[in-house]
Amino acid sequence: MQRYIPLVLILGLLIGFRLLGSAFPEYLPNFQPLTAIFFCGCLLATGWKGYAMPLAVWLVTYPFATGPVGDWGIFLTAGICLSLMYVLGLGFRRFSTMWVWLGSALAAVLFHTLTCTLAWAIDPMYAKTGLGLWQSLWLGPDIAGALPSWVFLRNMCAANLIFTGIILMANCRMPSLGSAPSVSKQPVLS
Repeated sequence: MQRYIPLVLILGLLIGFRLLGSAFPEYLPNFQPLTAIFFCGCLLATGWKGYAMPLAVWLVTYPFATGPVGDWGIFLTAGICLSLMYVLGLGFRRFSTMWVWLGSALAAVLFHTLTCTLAWAIDPMYAKTGLGLWQSLWLGPDIAGALPSWVFLRNMCAANLIFTGIILMANCRMPSLGSAPSVSKQPVLS
């Protein structure tokens, strides 16, 4: 039973911050560790549990963050991109903690790039040109009061780095700048 305590604490903390970020989006827009949860899922548990836990967190908290599923295209796009972040995490789990941290930042950048590129391709508000793609990736929609896209990317990267650190510490591997042993030796939940 004691081996489940770190998992419960991490998931509780991550759900809490997801709900808190969703409640105050004007102060910390997109300060959501979703990509970190999926990226580090394989560090939390082995096999299917490493994917099922982040998926459950996302599905449970989705209505609080965005309201009921209204646009199934956005929901499915996010789900597919988050699943890709889990696959990316599988590739990084054998590396030192520093590389896992950098991989977590890469996951945020990749998720942002994929979702903004899909928004550019589908949403008629963006011109189907290089400048329209740049607007989607960096500037955001040309709507009064809308924040630039880079703010969302910055906050997602910050959330990923913080929450990946929490997951790494719970996995008994304190991140360091030097060579570190592999983080995949013993997941929190086997």
